Amino acid sequence: MKFFTLKSVTALATLALSANAFAMDVKFSDAAWDGKKIPEGQQCLNYDGKSPATPNMTISNIPAGADSLVFVYNDVSNKRMQNGGHGIVEFALPEGATSIEVPRVFGHTYEVPVGIEMVAEYRSRKGEVGGAYKPPCSGGKNHLYTVDVQAWQGDSVLAETTVEMGRY
Repeated sequence: MKFFTLKSVTALATLALSANAFAMDVKFSDAAWDGKKIPEGQQCLNYDGKSPATPNMTISNIPAGADSLVFVYNDVSNKRMQNGGHGIVEFALPEGATSIEVPRVFGHTYEVPVGIEMVAEYRSRKGEVGGAYKPPCSGGKNHLYTVDVQAWQGDSVLAETTVEMGRY
């Protein structure tokens, strides 16, 4: 597993992407995730979420040589929760994969599916339980939530695609 500071992840992504505008195709596997509104029950437990988790995703057009995908979860409406404030996880790719189905990661826990590792836990409030992924938690204030999907080869970002998860 690679451990990066948020600063190094962002800096490396910016450097790599300035030289390579390659983008991947990301689609949510569950129709409830439409990219417009966070599905009912998928908000954080503080606002009555019901087993909230990241959406299952199908990623295609993965660049040759990529050995992992990194998912950077953000609340772009809250400066403190940008740049991975809702957690960062890494998915190991099988050799030669150009498309893959990525399983969901449940919120408010450090337990992640096989093949996924936590890179950075989400930024929690004082007294709040931490974990690998924090579901949308703005209390319905219409915040925009996104995920940056990055294809990595070793310590280099080959491609990045930002997808809107929806508003809550």
